[in-house]
Amino acid sequence: MSRHAARVISLAVLIAVGGTGTSGAQTASPPSLGVLVDQVLALFPKVDGEVIEVQGSTITLSLGSRDGLIAGVELALYRQGRELRHPKTGEILGRTEQTVGRVVVQQVLEAYSTGTASAGAEVQPGDRARVSAGKIKLSLVPIVEGGVKEALAEAAVHEVIEAFNRASRFQIGLGDGISVWIAQQGIKREDVLAGKGLDSIVERFKVEHLLIVAFTRVQGKPYMDVRLFSSPAVSPRLTTALFVPPTIKPAAKGDFSAAGKQRESQTPNPQRSFLARLLFGDLDAGAYSSGESSITLKEIAKYPFYVTSMDVSVGSKDKIARMVITDGDRVFLYRITPERVLEPEWTYRGDTRARVFSVQLAELSDDGTPYVVVNRYSQIQAIQVNSLILATKDKKPVVAVEDVNEILLAVDVSGDGVKKVLWAQSFVENGFFKKGDATRVALRNDRLVADGRVRVPSSFRATGATYTNISGKGTRALAFIDENSRLRIAIDVEDAFRSSSLVGGGLPKLGVERQIERGGRTYLYTPEPMPLSVDLDGDGIEEVVVPQNQFPGRLAVVFKGPGGYRFQTVNSGFEGTIVALGAITGDGTPALVVAVARYAGMIGSAGETQIIMTTAE
Repeated sequence: MSRHAARVISLAVLIAVGGTGTSGAQTASPPSLGVLVDQVLALFPKVDGEVIEVQGSTITLSLGSRDGLIAGVELALYRQGRELRHPKTGEILGRTEQTVGRVVVQQVLEAYSTGTASAGAEVQPGDRARVSAGKIKLSLVPIVEGGVKEALAEAAVHEVIEAFNRASRFQIGLGDGISVWIAQQGIKREDVLAGKGLDSIVERFKVEHLLIVAFTRVQGKPYMDVRLFSSPAVSPRLTTALFVPPTIKPAAKGDFSAAGKQRESQTPNPQRSFLARLLFGDLDAGAYSSGESSITLKEIAKYPFYVTSMDVSVGSKDKIARMVITDGDRVFLYRITPERVLEPEWTYRGDTRARVFSVQLAELSDDGTPYVVVNRYSQIQAIQVNSLILATKDKKPVVAVEDVNEILLAVDVSGDGVKKVLWAQSFVENGFFKKGDATRVALRNDRLVADGRVRVPSSFRATGATYTNISGKGTRALAFIDENSRLRIAIDVEDAFRSSSLVGGGLPKLGVERQIERGGRTYLYTPEPMPLSVDLDGDGIEEVVVPQNQFPGRLAVVFKGPGGYRFQTVNSGFEGTIVALGAITGDGTPALVVAVARYAGMIGSAGETQIIMTTAE
């Protein structure tokens, strides 16, 4: 970006934010900018807790999700010393403090969390960890290129600053000097977004938190790549992106107020694709979502319990849409009528010693018969992973295969829209999923037989995974959530994309007892919700949609454009945990099916789940 462009943006934003030449009511931020602010805000919760355990570089804190903590938050570690008293009044003013390092939170449970201490940290139990309750100083640095008009970038930067100001947690300033310096140094846009040269910026401009907003064009529309860096780390704490909301318009040339001027006639906007409307947050207002009225929604079911897993599929032979759900104890199979009504087929209840943590619909025989693949787990050493496969006979559930000691995953390898291939991954106590392990299995004579090895990345996990053609027609890629809650897209065993933002976050927690220390210790693993691969814009190339439950009601949409893979967070407006996604595809716009769980009761011991579907327009 040129020095002139940086100064133009700086001047326009400062006038818009601090000038006195205009007045009017303050408007709310566009939904997508509200999502951005919420993501940054979540990284700075006002918390102060105790270090309760230290094992090597792993630290356990007395802070959890009930305190507003999420994975990825960085806290300062400090040790309290002697009391400080006022020499005249004797009033206790506080305690002396010694900084002992920093910790990045990795796993968050309700009442506690674990994280990794910084190199050289001298932390011990009894020390404390916190994020300051004061205002966070944030420097916003705009970078404009790729055909985005400077006037539009100015308006977008102004809206971003206003959105952060409304949060009342940040002291945000425009880093125009940083933008000019970056241009003078000839640092490329992609290098800035990767954090290269950050040390020099911090040393020169004495900034602690840096918000980079890089403008470009994607699919012919203005787009913002956003990175948040915090000194001294050089890796981004937040990586996200979004289209510039269509409600943001460049300021009119000439007068600051265009009131009284006749507006130019405008032709109605052409019908946008489902993908475009989803990315801009156009879900309907009402009981389910607080978005704009564009994509209509319908509640097709409501349950007085948590749905922990769900899958939706359309039969290849009978063309019937089906949905399977589980609450951990029971498995329910339904038909979905063309009128979007659920018709029960059967309910299955198995051995209560093992809990169901995932269900999938699959066609494992040539006749198109629908099967339900059920993964179960028990902490009882003799059971642990105990998967099974259910079929339908005389309108009742029957067990086709049982006592499978591996984690099963049904996949659509061919791309015809139906999962017809079954993989198995071995269970291990250390890590739950055996790294780099996958075997193709087939249903023959009422049992599963091995049918060859499958090449998968070493970070592959057999929950939270799907096949997709997001990389292009004729190319099948594996999209899955890794152990660090990052979405990966791999072609064969090579990574083509890895998200920097956290995704997933399922309800079930699977505890594995490991006797690696006195008395043993329970390690918790989360089976992730399945990403949904679906063509949202009718171009034959699928997009990947995945829940992002680190932020309630959020979805992440990954798509590929001329500039490569793009990741955007969408505020669905659903007030709860998005536990599962499905889709009914056909000749027109796909219908999305969403399972949203909500806590109930004083301590969240009970809950309910809504099944919500987008409807045809």
